[in-house]
Amino acid sequence: MTSGQRVTAKTFWVWTETAAAANPDRIPGAPVEQQFAPYGKNAPAGWLEREYIIDAEDFEGQVDLFGVVSK
Repeated sequence: MTSGQRVTAKTFWVWTETAAAANPDRIPGAPVEQQFAPYGKNAPAGWLEREYIIDAEDFEGQVDLFGVVSK
């Protein structure tokens, strides 16, 4: 994998429990773009491979209000 590879979400990327365990600033279900504006729909492939992100439509858990409002 090269450092420039990106993955595209159907809706937008949100953080997972795995991401929160690695970094407490990442709240599961919160849109990635809240912390990394350029990565709303296109994020580094490594984040998906490490299960740090998931497409918002596939996330199961508490709905993040910001995610609903930004759709």
